[in-house]
Order: sequence, then C-alpha cells, then structure tokens
Amino acid sequence: MSSADLYINEVNFLRYFERDDCAKCGYLSCAEFIEALKKKEREPRDCSLIDRNKAHAFEAIEKIKYLWPEVPLLVHPRPAQTGLVELNSPNPESLVLISGNNEYTEQVLLLVLSTTLCPFFVVFVDTDGNTVDMAMIFQTLTAERVSEALRDTGLEGRLKRREMIIPGLAGSIKGEIERLTEWKVRVGPKCAAELPLFLSEMWIPP
Repeated sequence: MSSADLYINEVNFLRYFERDDCAKCGYLSCAEFIEALKKKEREPRDCSLIDRNKAHAFEAIEKIKYLWPEVPLLVHPRPAQTGLVELNSPNPESLVLISGNNEYTEQVLLLVLSTTLCPFFVVFVDTDGNTVDMAMIFQTLTAERVSEALRDTGLEGRLKRREMIIPGLAGSIKGEIERLTEWKVRVGPKCAAELPLFLSEMWIPP
C-alpha cells in the first residue's frame, strides 16, 4: 500500500539555528552539524547555542519520526471527531491549534503534542474528513469553517489571548481567517512534526 506524504523530510532544521557557523561543535557549518544530528553522530546539546527547550525539541522530532504512524495514501476521506480538545490543562493565555478532522491527521497531531507538557486548545475543524492538503484542494478547510468551529467551541469567551496557529498548507487563508474572526493568526509549519521546533520556546519536556 502506498503511504501518504507527511512532509517530515521537509522539516527545515537550519531555520532554528543561530547560523553563525562558529565551528565550536567541530563542524564547519550549522548545515554540517544538522547532517550529523540526522545521522545520530551528534546530539543537539553538542551545540552550545541550543538551549534546553530547543534541544528537547530536536530530540522530540527524532522520537516522533520513530513513532510516526504508517498513513496510507487515502482515496476516500476518513472523518474523525470535530470540535475542541484540551491538552495539559490550558488556561486563558494558551494557544489554539487548528487542524482538520481526518482520522490520521488527528492521530499524527496528537502524537506530536504528546512530547510536551505545554497546554493547548486544539480545534478540529470539519473538513469532511479530508487531510489538510486535500482539504485545501477540495476547499473543505476554509476561513468560514474555522470561524464556525471557533464559535461552536465557545473559546472566545474563555481566552485573553486570541491567537491561533493554522497548518502551513493553509497559509493562503490566513488573511481571511483574521478578517472573519479578528484573531491573530500564525502560519505553522507544513509538517506537524516541526511544531516542537516552531514552538521551542514553550515546548516543555514531559
């Protein structure tokens, strides 16, 4: 059975380095050090510029890659639950993550979020069971559906910080979501496995 592309090979590790190519790690460049990380010849802590949380984020991605489920290349949608999931006792300052209600998408995202104690509200928007990439093609992940999902959760009345992160593949609807919801919208990474690095300043180890 053919496997779906979960974009894990497109995680851009280099963007999370200081990139001063100081060579203190023994390599001539940050890019060379990253290749050593991928080959498990070095650990994140071998770079003196990587703080504890970011080191954990790199290690979390390696763990995620090991546990990554085999997701079949889907022909038909696989609808799962819609609505709100609260992780690690979120509070009025917690971030809101937006995703679609495909069964495998939800499994993958919750696997990624299991590598942190950071509190999140996760809103699974009804995309008719399509994965995010297919939902963008079939237009089942729209600003209107995101806005409707937020209203249904009642989050607006619970949050002081109205800020959401949408999947990288949904970046084209960022402006429309902001217009409809009046929330701040950040475009996240293309691959969910990159979230630990994208949010490394708050990705608290379990």
